[in-house]
Amino acid sequence: MSNDHAFGFILNTLERRRIELAGRKDWRGMDSELIFNYTWQWIYRPLLNNILGKARIVEAFYQYFLFGDVKGEMQPSHFERVKKAVEFAKTILDKCIENNFDTDWIEKSIPKILTMLDIDPLITIPLSVPLKGPGMLVNPQDFEKAVQKITKNLETELGSLYSKNPIEGKDVLQEFRLIKDETKKNENKGLRPETIGIQIPESSNVDETKIYDQDLISNLKNKFREWKTGWKEQHMTEGEEFDEEAYLEGHDKPFFSDVKKAIKSRIIILLDHSSSITDQQTEYKKTTIGLCEVLAFLKVNFSVYAFNTVNRQVVCWLIKPEDLKWNNSSAKRLAQISANGGTPLAEVYDRMLPVLASKNLISF
Repeated sequence: MSNDHAFGFILNTLERRRIELAGRKDWRGMDSELIFNYTWQWIYRPLLNNILGKARIVEAFYQYFLFGDVKGEMQPSHFERVKKAVEFAKTILDKCIENNFDTDWIEKSIPKILTMLDIDPLITIPLSVPLKGPGMLVNPQDFEKAVQKITKNLETELGSLYSKNPIEGKDVLQEFRLIKDETKKNENKGLRPETIGIQIPESSNVDETKIYDQDLISNLKNKFREWKTGWKEQHMTEGEEFDEEAYLEGHDKPFFSDVKKAIKSRIIILLDHSSSITDQQTEYKKTTIGLCEVLAFLKVNFSVYAFNTVNRQVVCWLIKPEDLKWNNSSAKRLAQISANGGTPLAEVYDRMLPVLASKNLISF
């Protein structure tokens, strides 16, 4: 269920913990990984002070339920509501695990949790905006303190755990190395030049995090999330109180449903990497990454190409094909393209023409 509204957000929070607890039955070794993952999320969660409206209470529930604490301040009466709702949610989860119930059984208890929090199930939940972008290091001392905090908070659920284990990562080091090696092998798997003149950047150790602007990505997602759903909630300082009885009596069809919009357009992005953007190519790439992240967020079918000059020859590069999802491998390919050469658009269009024709975007 979508995280856009309170009902789905609360349900997904409980479902996540249910899956984790069920997984621990088969492999207790994942405890260190859970602590490590929770620590990163705790560091990245927003302060409650920065969240407006009743979405603050929902975020407080999320933090207290998963991490055992909240970041920032809130009204004592609201915090008491959160604690009671979390206690009830954990009771529900214990019964679910004990009796091997599924998500549908948990879903029946969500309305009561929302009532305890005094939250409308359809209020919009803002996207969580990380305080740090990808690749930005966290102070090791601060991270270690956060691990100790999370380990202590979750001791009743996960049992006693040496806080150094999640940091050292000895249990998962070999697994990490295997995944890293396989990822490197598969970076260009499934890619193929769609026509003569289109090339694929070779795999390299280029750092794609330098062209990620997390603030831009988060702000764009917040702006465009309205394209995903048909309802927009506005918080005003004044207005009329909603009279539900009068509304029901005065409308033939008083109920509404949240409509998900779909963008069926197919988009091809062609990036100019000639010498004209040399001074701005980092910002140029950051903007492109932001656009691609939003298109992927909206589940739009799109492909990305770029062109520059190599050894006095115009080269068109395949960054992301239409049939593969946007991921960090695509970002790595973009990061490898350097701005160089002129802008021979006639030659570029000539090389791109077979690609466009094959996708029925051009007719002869």
